Amino acid sequence: MEKAYWLARKRASLKMARSAASAEARLVHFDLAGRYSVNAMATEIRAQDVAKAVRRSPLAASGPAVIQDSDHD
Repeated sequence: MEKAYWLARKRASLKMARSAASAEARLVHFDLAGRYSVNAMATEIRAQDVAKAVRRSPLAASGPAVIQDSDHD
C-alpha cells in the first residue's frame, strides 16, 4: 500500500511538471517525482526483506500458533 502511495505521488508530480508555467517549477516537480520513485523502490525492498525474514523465522516453519487462555484452565 505504501508503494502505491509513492507511485501515485510520482504520477501527480509528473503531471504537475508537464503543466508547470516555468522551467524552475518543472525542475522542482521532476525532482520530487524522482524522490517519490526512490521511496517506492525502497518500500518494495523493505517489503521483500520482511517477507524473507518471516519465511526464515522458526515460528513460520512450525505452523500457526495456538494461543491458550490460562484464565480458563
